[in-house]
Amino acid sequence: MRRLLCALATIGVSSIASAGDVAVSISAGQPGFYGRIDIGSVPQAPQLVYAEPVVIRSVPAGVVRQPIYLHVPPGHSKHWWKHCAKYHACDQPVYFVQERWYNDVYVTYYRNNAYAPAPVVAVAPAPAYAYSPPPERFYEVPVTSVRAIVGAPEQRCWVERQQIVEDTSGPNIPGAIVGGVIGGVLGHQVGSGRGRDVATAGGAVAGAAIGANVGRGGTQVYSQDVQRCTNVARPGRPEYWEVTYRFRGVVHRVQMTAPPGPTITVNGHGEPRA
Repeated sequence: MRRLLCALATIGVSSIASAGDVAVSISAGQPGFYGRIDIGSVPQAPQLVYAEPVVIRSVPAGVVRQPIYLHVPPGHSKHWWKHCAKYHACDQPVYFVQERWYNDVYVTYYRNNAYAPAPVVAVAPAPAYAYSPPPERFYEVPVTSVRAIVGAPEQRCWVERQQIVEDTSGPNIPGAIVGGVIGGVLGHQVGSGRGRDVATAGGAVAGAAIGANVGRGGTQVYSQDVQRCTNVARPGRPEYWEVTYRFRGVVHRVQMTAPPGPTITVNGHGEPRA
C-alpha cells in the first residue's frame, strides 16, 4: 500500500512539474529534483547561492511571508524574475540552495533516512491581495499672474574712428620761449655797455611776443580710434515662465517651459499636473 501511495504521489508531482515547465525528477530528496524542499530535519545547515532571500513581487503592507527553500537550475536563480512563476514563488522570499549541497547532503540524508517524507507537491498559493490606491483627483485653478523670464542683457562693443578738433587760439607758450631766446641773442649784438643790456632785454621781450603769436587764431583737427559699448537684450524666447496661482488659500509659484492658459491643472496638494 505504501509503495502504491508513493507511486501515485510521484505521478502527481511529475504532472504538476510538466504544467509549470520545471524539470522535476520524481520527488524532493532524489537527484535531479527541482522545486521546493523541506530542510527542517536535515542536520546540516544548507549552503545558499545568495546570502539574502530573493523577492520578485512585493506583498501588501502588513502581510508577512516566511522564506522558502528551492533547488533550481543555476540559470533559473540567476534570472529569477523570468522563472519565478514556474515555481509559484514570485511573491515569496526564496533561498536558493547550492547544487553540491543538495546532492551531497540533502539527497544522501533522505536516502539513508528510513522515514523519508512523502514527495513534495507544489501547490500554487492563493493570489495575494493587491492594494490599488484611489485615483488622484485633479482641479482646474485660475492663473493669477505670468512673468516671462529672459536672460541677462549682453554687452556689445565696437571701435570707431572719431575726429578731434583742438582750439589753438590761445598763446603759443613754446613759441614765446623760443622767440624770447632768439630775440635776446640778437639784441645782445647791438651796441655796447649799458645800451647792449637794454637791447638784449628788449630783443628778448620782442622775440617772446612774436613767438607767442606764431600759430594763433586757428584750430587743429586729427583722428583717433574710440571704443564704444552698449547693452543689447538677448534675442529669442524667454528661458522660462514664472506662473502664480492660488489653491485653497495658498499662493503657489511654479516655473514652466511654456506659457500656460487661463487655468492650470493641479492635484489635491496644489502640485501642477499635465
